[in-house]
Amino acid sequence: MSLNSSKPRRRNPQALLLPLDVLLACLSMILALQVYYDMRPPEQLRQVWYTLPVLCVFTVTSLYLVGLYRSLMRYASVDTLAQIATGTLFGTGATYLFSLAVYTLYRASNIFLMPRPIYLIQWLLMMLMLGASRFGVRVMSQSGHAGRPFSRKRGRRMMIVGAGWAGAQVIREAQAGRYGEVQVMLAVDDDPAKRNTRINRVPVVMGTDRVKDYAQQYAIDEIIIAIATPQQDLAPLVHLCTETGCRVRMYAAPQEMTGSSAGKVRDVNIADLLGRAETHLDMTEVREAFAGRRVLVTGGGGSIGSELCRQLMEFVPSQLVLYDISENYIYDLYTELEEKYGAMVRNTVFLRIGSIRDTETLRQVFDEFRPEIVIHAAAHKHVPLMEDSPEQAIKNNVFGTYNVASCAVEHNVKRFVMISTDKAVNPTNIMGASKRLAEIIIEALQKKEKTQFTAVRFGNVLGSHGSVVPKWEHQIRAGGPITLTHPEIIRYFMTIPEAASLVLQAASIAKGGELFVLDMGKPVKMKDLAEKMIRLYADPAAPPVEIVYTGLRPGEKLYEELLRDEENDTATSKEKIFVAKPEQVEWEQVERMLSRLQECLEQHGDVRACIHELLPSFHEPEELNGRQIRIS
Repeated sequence: MSLNSSKPRRRNPQALLLPLDVLLACLSMILALQVYYDMRPPEQLRQVWYTLPVLCVFTVTSLYLVGLYRSLMRYASVDTLAQIATGTLFGTGATYLFSLAVYTLYRASNIFLMPRPIYLIQWLLMMLMLGASRFGVRVMSQSGHAGRPFSRKRGRRMMIVGAGWAGAQVIREAQAGRYGEVQVMLAVDDDPAKRNTRINRVPVVMGTDRVKDYAQQYAIDEIIIAIATPQQDLAPLVHLCTETGCRVRMYAAPQEMTGSSAGKVRDVNIADLLGRAETHLDMTEVREAFAGRRVLVTGGGGSIGSELCRQLMEFVPSQLVLYDISENYIYDLYTELEEKYGAMVRNTVFLRIGSIRDTETLRQVFDEFRPEIVIHAAAHKHVPLMEDSPEQAIKNNVFGTYNVASCAVEHNVKRFVMISTDKAVNPTNIMGASKRLAEIIIEALQKKEKTQFTAVRFGNVLGSHGSVVPKWEHQIRAGGPITLTHPEIIRYFMTIPEAASLVLQAASIAKGGELFVLDMGKPVKMKDLAEKMIRLYADPAAPPVEIVYTGLRPGEKLYEELLRDEENDTATSKEKIFVAKPEQVEWEQVERMLSRLQECLEQHGDVRACIHELLPSFHEPEELNGRQIRIS
């Protein structure tokens, strides 16, 4: 016996409407006779009693075949009207054709045929009555969901911010029960034209700046921000809503929901609070650059590398090779892509395990796939860990980049794009210094080789591996405290999808030799970010989450920069992408630099001192941090 056999089978509540539809079919025919004969039908039309069973059978059968009895009454919509119109038309038409066939065969004693206009009137009446019954049930099922400040109906009390088409959509869905047992108490908007209006019986009030007052006045439990086409940054509004202590969600318009034609409501995330909502960019040139190409991504399983691969698949490269030292990350990504793209992945995506330090394995991969474009995202990026292991930073970030670039030159790769970091600008730590040295290698190679070498520099990305954001979220949900190194520390942030999209755009317009810098927006004070995250994720019923300052870590800089003093940036044809003036470095200088670094590594020398010797822009953190504290 199956586990489900003991459970009673749930009946379809729509089946209860079948007797009602039979009654309405009979009533519509009787009323049609009354209308046609001006309320005085002749006695010889007794055959209507013979016609009614036929009409009922054909109508109910037609309504079943068009799917009306599989539709939920509480979600009755235009599609329901179409089903009713089609089903009743087929039912009435079949009844008329049946009567006509009987008349043709048994003309002398036909007891079914009636004047044709009666069938037309009956169809119209039947359609109206069935439509009224369905939408009447919907209205009754929604009673009590509309905004009534003194309603006794149990359920969460909801406020909608935004009374446009998105707000109206959310109100309809809430009243239909999509969000569970809720009462939509009010909608808030700033448009004076909506003053004193209602949406499905929900009152519209003015002033989004008063959401805290409204939340208290109406005892609101949940807020949904439903502004599909914002005219300005929504971060201040999101911040205001989270301060109410209510659960806050946002309506995501259809164009934001991949693979969906309908909008959805999602939880607010830290990107909303920072004003770093994903920007939808024109990717036409990116498609032209990558479609049908053989692409190799080093570090393909990392935060940026994996997102680059997700987006590259949209442009259908002929081959996409993921090269990473972590088999788990790239296998998980492969599984994700296979679920989305199916057999296409098995013919397009290839996984190869290896380190960028391993020149032999790199050459084998380049020999096997002959990539046309290389995106070099592999690197050691964790600042404190690299302070403890400077040799590993140099071996991986400097010599690893040199290895991948050399293979690209040997195999006539058309375009090479390196992912850099804002920590390479006036670096105060080994990780940033190693990435600046890698930039110098790329800039020098461009002068002597046919491959187009390009670097793309940007700041922190939200939610990346090792990022402070998921760490803080975990600490907050555990009740705190959360740890912050310094109250004055400042960082740039962008979302991972936005960063990957801009990297691909920069790669598509690269001619070789550029150092692209992404527009990171306004810098974020980490103390403010911590406080916003506490409001977003902390349990209102629990004790307040505290912030504990632990002191700057080794190599940590109070602020980050995107450009060095001598790097003047110029705009490109792409929004949010700029080009910095690269440093003029000859390859002979790079060879001496690499030779000196190799000597230092082999002799287990002082790597930090060696970098100071080779890189004048490398500073000790105390020097720059002390200057920043004096300025602030």
